[in-house]
Amino acid sequence: MIFDIHWCPDTGRIYQLAHNQVKVNSPGKDKVRYLLSSMEYPSGEGLYELYPRKRNEEVEQHLSHLLQMCGNDFCFVVWDNASSHTTPMLWPFLLENSNRLCMVNLPTYSPHLNLIERLWRHMRDNITRNVFYDTFTHLCEALVGWLQRIPFERFASLMGIKPRAAPVSA
Repeated sequence: MIFDIHWCPDTGRIYQLAHNQVKVNSPGKDKVRYLLSSMEYPSGEGLYELYPRKRNEEVEQHLSHLLQMCGNDFCFVVWDNASSHTTPMLWPFLLENSNRLCMVNLPTYSPHLNLIERLWRHMRDNITRNVFYDTFTHLCEALVGWLQRIPFERFASLMGIKPRAAPVSA
């Protein structure tokens, strides 16, 4: 899945005093990077990579890294219908790796089925909404740090993962 990282802060709901509008600084000119991510369900282990663009070349590179990370395992990749996922330019790579990779497309316009969207919304609420970072590097470090520190219980809740109950002893 792809998360757009903008240096210009997201603006949105915020608590403020009546008749006092909150000022959020901005760099003026936006800088954008793209966080491509893959997650192993239900463990939550993942591959998160920053790219300057989100074309089929970057998606192909990310999938190659995913296959390297997974060794000889067969991977099911569930993704939405973003143009970088559905482009015919990606088909040769997918065909070449069809013995190790199966793509599962979500129905069009179904963000409620795309559980990673819940994680992205929570990350925006906690890291990027109404907050300006002095440098783009600080913003990226804050996002990576947040992903590393989020408690697994919260991550599992956002991703719809129900932890197994302890086995009952006889």
